[in-house]
Amino acid sequence: MIGLRNRRMFNPYSYIRFGRSITFSLSCQKISKCIFRLTLFLVGIIFGFSLYHRTTNMWALKNLGDSFLLKSVGRRPIVIGAFHRVKSEQNTAGDYAVMQFVGDTRQSHELYCFSEDVNGGKFSSQAHIQRIHHGKRAANDICAWGGHLAECQIASVNVMSIRLSSNSKADEKEMVSVDLEQPLDFGGKKFDLVVCVGAMYIYTEWQILVTGMETWFALGASKIVFLIQSASNDTHLILKEYERSGKVLLRQWPKWPVLSDINPNGLVLSRGIEEAHVNCLHYVKPVADMVAFTDIDDMLLPNDPSKLSPTVNVEILKGLFNEHPNAGSLLFEHRDVQFSLPDSNEVESTLANFNFGFLKNTQWKTKCKVWRMKTRVVVNASRVDTVNMHETGLHRLGYVQVRVPCRQAHFYHLRHSYKNIALNEWAINTTNWMSSLNDQWKLRLNNEFDPAVVHKNLVKSSVESFADFDKCMIAINDEHFTMKVSRCLTPHVCYSKLTRNVGCVASHGEYEFVHSRGDYVIVLKNANLKESDPNCEAPIPKYLSGNHYYLP
Repeated sequence: MIGLRNRRMFNPYSYIRFGRSITFSLSCQKISKCIFRLTLFLVGIIFGFSLYHRTTNMWALKNLGDSFLLKSVGRRPIVIGAFHRVKSEQNTAGDYAVMQFVGDTRQSHELYCFSEDVNGGKFSSQAHIQRIHHGKRAANDICAWGGHLAECQIASVNVMSIRLSSNSKADEKEMVSVDLEQPLDFGGKKFDLVVCVGAMYIYTEWQILVTGMETWFALGASKIVFLIQSASNDTHLILKEYERSGKVLLRQWPKWPVLSDINPNGLVLSRGIEEAHVNCLHYVKPVADMVAFTDIDDMLLPNDPSKLSPTVNVEILKGLFNEHPNAGSLLFEHRDVQFSLPDSNEVESTLANFNFGFLKNTQWKTKCKVWRMKTRVVVNASRVDTVNMHETGLHRLGYVQVRVPCRQAHFYHLRHSYKNIALNEWAINTTNWMSSLNDQWKLRLNNEFDPAVVHKNLVKSSVESFADFDKCMIAINDEHFTMKVSRCLTPHVCYSKLTRNVGCVASHGEYEFVHSRGDYVIVLKNANLKESDPNCEAPIPKYLSGNHYYLP
C-alpha cells in the first residue's frame, strides 16, 4: 500500500512543467536584453544626431541627403506645327493629323490625340511618332534635341483643333489645344515647283535675297516660302512686296521657349534648318508637286548657264523623276561659284537703282570632283515626309532617295567668300543669266511693286554680319578633330561682336503648356512679327498659360 501510495504521488509531468517554466524564464531574459540593447542603441543614435544637429550647420545635413537624390523632369515635347494629312498620300481609311515637335532625342515620346466630329462624337488615338532624321544626329547627344513627327487619327477631315496630352487617360485639365493649319488652296491649282528657303536669322543682305528669288522665278519656280525669325526692316519690306504680288509666302519662325534647365535653341543642329524645312514641306504639300530645299544663295541652274529658259528647272527636275520612277527625292551636289556684291559706292541704294550687272564678274565655278560635295535636295512632295537642305529623311510608301551625278545637274552656290576661284576650275558665261534677270526685274518694278518702296533708300547689303558666325562655326568644326566637342553645331551658341545699326523685325512666340504624370506638352499658340531685340536678335518666347506650378 505504501508503495502504491508513493507511486500515486509521483507525477512525471511536473518535471515537464518545471522545465518549461525555466525555458520561458530564460527566453524572457534574452528578449529583455535584446530590447534593452536595441533601446540603448537607438538612444545613442538619437543622442548622436541631436549632438550633431546641435553643433552642425543644417545645410550640411541637407547636402548629405541630396547625395541620394535623382533628377527626373519628364518629357517636354514642344509642338511647333500641326497639319492635315493630304488625302492623296494615305493608304489607309480615316482622317489624320500630322504634328511637328522638337524634343529630347534621348527619350521615347508618347502623345495622345483627342478630337470631336461635327456631331459631337469623341475620338481618341495614340500618335505614331518618328524621329525626323537619324544619321549623325543620333550618333551622340551633343545635339541632344531634334525634330519629330507625330501622326494620329482624328474624328473627321473637318476637325480644325485637337486636344493633346502625354497621358491616355488625361482629364480636360491635362490636355492642351492644338490648332491644325488651314490647308493651302489656290483654287485647286497645283504648282510644278515650290522653293522652301532655310529659316532667316538676323538676315540683312537684301541684294543676295533679290538675286536668289529672281533666279528661281526666272527658271520656273511658282512660289518661294520664307520662315522668318529675324530680318532687317528693308529685307522684310521687300519680302512683303513679293508677298503682295503673290510670289512669296511668309511664315513666322519664333525661337523655342527656354526650359527650366536647358535652352533647346542651342541643342538642335544648325539652328533647326531641318525643322524649318519639314515645317515648310507639310505647309506646301497640298499645292506643290515638287519642292526644292535651299538657302537663298543656292539655286539650280543648267550646267551651262548660257542655256536658260523660263521653265528650264522644271524640265530638268521632271526629266530626272521620269528617269527614276521610284525616286521620292533627288540629292544634288552644289558647286561653289565666284560671287561678289555690287559696288557699294552707288549714290543711292534703292530698288530702282539695283540691277544684276554685277553677275558679269561671276566667271568661274568649281569643277565636279570624284568626291561628293555638299548637297541640296528636291523632292516629290507626296513621297517624302521629312527633309533638310542636305539630305532627305523619311520617305513614304517605298520611295527612295536618288543621288544625281554632278555632271548631270547641280546647284550653284553664290558664296560670298569665293571671289576668285579661277585656278583649274570651270569657266561660265553669265551674260544670258544677267540679261534675263534684268528684264524680269524691270517688269516687276513697273508692274508689281509699290513706287514708294521702289524709290526708298535702303541700307546697303554687307557680308560682315556673316564673319563672327563663320568663325564660330569653323571653330566648332575644328573641335571635331580633337574628338571632344564643347557644343552643338548651331549659331545659337555663338556670340557676334558686330553691332548691326539697322532696324529689324523678329518673330515673337507665345506658348502654352500642360503637365500630366510628370510629363509636359508645350504648344506654340501665337507668333507675330514685331520689333526685334537689340542687334537684330529674336526675343525669348513667353508662356501664356500652364496648368502646373512648375515651369517645364
